[in-house]
Amino acid sequence: MGIVFRQSAKNSIVTGMGAILGAAIIWLSTLYIGKREFGFLGNFTNYAVTLSQILLFGLNSTLVVYIHRYAQDEKKKKLLITWCFGLPVVILALTSIVYFSLRSWILVHFQPADQPFMDRYFIWLPLFTLLFIYMVIFEQYLGSQMKVAISAFMREVVLRVANITLIILFGYGFVSFSMLVVGTVLLYLLPVGIMLFLVTRTKDFGLSRTASDFSPAEYKEMAHFSWFHFLLTASVLLIGYLDALLLPFYDHQGFSAVAVYRVAVFLISFVLLPMKALIPASFTVLAKAFAENDLAKAGDLFLRSSINILIATLGISLVLCCSLPNLVLIMKEGYADIIPVFLILFAGNIVNVATGMNDQVLSITNYYKFNFYVSIVLLVVLFVLIRTLVPVYSLYGAAWSTTITLIVFNSIKCFYVWKKLRILPFSANTLLVLVAAVPALAVGYFFPHLFDLTEHKYLHAFIDTALRSTLIIVVYFVMLLWLKPSQDMVEYLGTVRKNKRLF
Repeated sequence: MGIVFRQSAKNSIVTGMGAILGAAIIWLSTLYIGKREFGFLGNFTNYAVTLSQILLFGLNSTLVVYIHRYAQDEKKKKLLITWCFGLPVVILALTSIVYFSLRSWILVHFQPADQPFMDRYFIWLPLFTLLFIYMVIFEQYLGSQMKVAISAFMREVVLRVANITLIILFGYGFVSFSMLVVGTVLLYLLPVGIMLFLVTRTKDFGLSRTASDFSPAEYKEMAHFSWFHFLLTASVLLIGYLDALLLPFYDHQGFSAVAVYRVAVFLISFVLLPMKALIPASFTVLAKAFAENDLAKAGDLFLRSSINILIATLGISLVLCCSLPNLVLIMKEGYADIIPVFLILFAGNIVNVATGMNDQVLSITNYYKFNFYVSIVLLVVLFVLIRTLVPVYSLYGAAWSTTITLIVFNSIKCFYVWKKLRILPFSANTLLVLVAAVPALAVGYFFPHLFDLTEHKYLHAFIDTALRSTLIIVVYFVMLLWLKPSQDMVEYLGTVRKNKRLF
């Protein structure tokens, strides 16, 4: 667990930097880009992300799991890399033929005011999707080589700095909106190119054209594994993205509604930062433990990772919830609905975080099919809820649809993992984490506003947020040191004190 915690700590710093840069992107976008244009750009990216995950057909999961199985077989490992890196291009090419043939049918589903945006940039979606595909698969490979922080730096820092630069150029009139959209797509060439360079320089990397190195039985096993993980990824991903993807279809405000919803979803991404930072390193070790049939080690890792994720998540959530009024204050007028939408989405996502690495456990055991079957049923439920609630309640309907689905989905998965594997993400330490959060929340919520936020709003909002956040973090940290819910945190802090360095 030590190397996992160190890798996760490094990744947390990089991910935190990316989150700050992402916040700058959102803020600058709300200032310089119109709501409809901002909503379109956000959903255009969502379409590319969703398609990339689906068109990988589970090959990214296959790469992570099987590369450890063939760690001692050089030929099979290289052939596995070849298939996982090469097949997505063929799949995307075939999908693009269907995509362009259905152009008119796709466009007619958007609101009339939104159709010109999709029509003008329709041809860029396949390239955008391809770049996301290789972002994912290169990250997965680098993660399997315990180089999580490097790939995260490319995605979270390099890419976002370039994106901020592009938005500022647009804001000051140096580039047009068309150049902004096309530039947003082409920016992804930078991290993809850098990660490709890093991938080819890793130890034992190589490609193979000897397809016979895998037996028919092995091909069948991997195809079966990939297929179910494709179905699982597609269903789980759509549960997370379906609200934003369908919002412009069923809300008469179209992409303008998406703009507000996108900001709320981005704020939720801060809540999910610890999962993004901690899970990649933990998943690699967890996969090894299950591959070696060391269930005791796997269960211990599962529980400890869940506690660590919850600690970090609650810390960020406390700061964020108490800072929402200040965040809305510094945005352009028209984004007030962010607060209630965020709080609704938060209820579902905190349940998602608290239930631990159930998806990862199910994906590397023989029970991954269950995850798929449940997700398919709930995906249908989610679609029905969105189709019913959004036309009536707009943004709130989309948020409640997602939250209800997340709570039910994660509750079912948690129960199933416990029933089959007798492991839970909860223990007495989970309660201690919640106890530590209560006084921190009280301090943040009841701390008085010391400044008139109607004057010098940017400066006063920043100072108020900084003071409030500092108090929350100090109280929460002191409570954690007192209650000691995480042994990993205690050991890590002891190492820092001893070695006088973070890593």
